[in-house]
Amino acid sequence: MTHIIRCKMTLRSKGLVQGSSESLTRLHFGAVWSANPTEEDAIYGKYTPYGEYVVNVAADRAEHFEEGKDYYFDISPAF
Repeated sequence: MTHIIRCKMTLRSKGLVQGSSESLTRLHFGAVWSANPTEEDAIYGKYTPYGEYVVNVAADRAEHFEEGKDYYFDISPAF
């Protein structure tokens, strides 16, 4: 049986990676949370109350991500 976890995270910040030989952008995501039980963020906050994901990506790919916008992260086993 394959178990998958879906996290909902907000892009907290994005910026150029200093000193890299390539044009890279660092994306820093944080888990969502809400005290309002009728909001989707409250459900994600209950099951994944804390999380961070930081990744450096090619700058041309980072253009597709907006600070303050929410994204889903699916975690599943690699085969």
